[in-house]
Amino acid sequence: MKLIRHRPEFAIFTVFFFVATVLGHWVPRIPDIKEKLALSDSALGFTLLALPLATMLGLAAAAWVIRQIGLRNSCRLALPMWALLFILPGLAANQLQLMLALAATGMAVGLMETAMNTEAARLENVTGRRLMSRSHGFWSLGSMFGAMSGAFVADAGISVARHFLLAMPVIAVVGYLAASALPVEIKDASRTGDSCDPVSSEPCFRLPTATILMLCIMPLGVLMIEGAFVDWSAIFMREHLSATPLITGITYATFASAMAVVRLSGDSLASRFGDYQVVLWSGIAATLGILLFALASNTLVALFAAVLAGAGSAVVFPLAVTAAANRPGKSAADNVVSLNMIAFTAFFLAPPLVGFLSEAFSLRIALLTLVPAAIVTVLLAGEVQPTGNRAGCIRR
Repeated sequence: MKLIRHRPEFAIFTVFFFVATVLGHWVPRIPDIKEKLALSDSALGFTLLALPLATMLGLAAAAWVIRQIGLRNSCRLALPMWALLFILPGLAANQLQLMLALAATGMAVGLMETAMNTEAARLENVTGRRLMSRSHGFWSLGSMFGAMSGAFVADAGISVARHFLLAMPVIAVVGYLAASALPVEIKDASRTGDSCDPVSSEPCFRLPTATILMLCIMPLGVLMIEGAFVDWSAIFMREHLSATPLITGITYATFASAMAVVRLSGDSLASRFGDYQVVLWSGIAATLGILLFALASNTLVALFAAVLAGAGSAVVFPLAVTAAANRPGKSAADNVVSLNMIAFTAFFLAPPLVGFLSEAFSLRIALLTLVPAAIVTVLLAGEVQPTGNRAGCIRR
């Protein structure tokens, strides 16, 4: 951790990694929990709804918490909570217990997502270098690592409860140490109204203003695709393509790997080609990827589609976060919270909606309904372009 303390960007990268590792362990175990609790697709979709609803509460309170204890302490609090609370879904004995467990995790991740994204934006402004895409690249690496680890554990026949009881405390401890390596932000009262300042004295949350409303809507399509891959790719592979637990984990890990590769190079791509072109072609790739995945007849096609969807979903949200943090407003935190409130609602609501549609029609058709949503990202790609009002916070 000593090296990380001297390079604050490494600290935020590590935080993103361990937050996503928790989710990665969850993905390959969803079919096991569905089977254990004898849940139908619609029942699973309804149960998964608990997480986004609780996340909304966490997001709504996030800016206030950040103002009280700071970004660093918010990460040190929320990251271990996120990991340790995820032990509860593995212990759930019925649908109600699973819903309550997911609601508890949702509160923690709402705070965590706002804190770490705002901290990444703050470090961009302090260093004058792009970090957001690479930060989310490490999120994808953590997700991939967690998914592969979880897949091997699932394939070995270890129960979900034992798996989470062993893995989550370790992630909590290491995650706390990583968050502790973040630099302590210095509040400057002279910059309270600056859009680049992550902390202000205004109320903790406002609905999106006209200056960021369309920007908040823009990434919804790709976030819905990412959310659907998190919760339904394993079930699709297991039930429709007869894949083993290991292959289901590899499928999501492939999706996350593609995201990681693009995100780690996303800052360079955006600097070279411009945010608009990157988001435009990302939206097109994500649209084609989810289309092919929904229509896949074998695992090879599904894996190729996962690569395409993952690459397309990679940098749209990170670029939207940077754009939001540099839009006019009382503070960067308010803008990022507003973006998170809408964007993560789509990310977490997509899986329950897919479940309901799957029960009514089929999982293939449910996944196909995400195609029009992804096209919206293509149509609104221009929202990430810098304007005169947004300039000056980050050297591009």
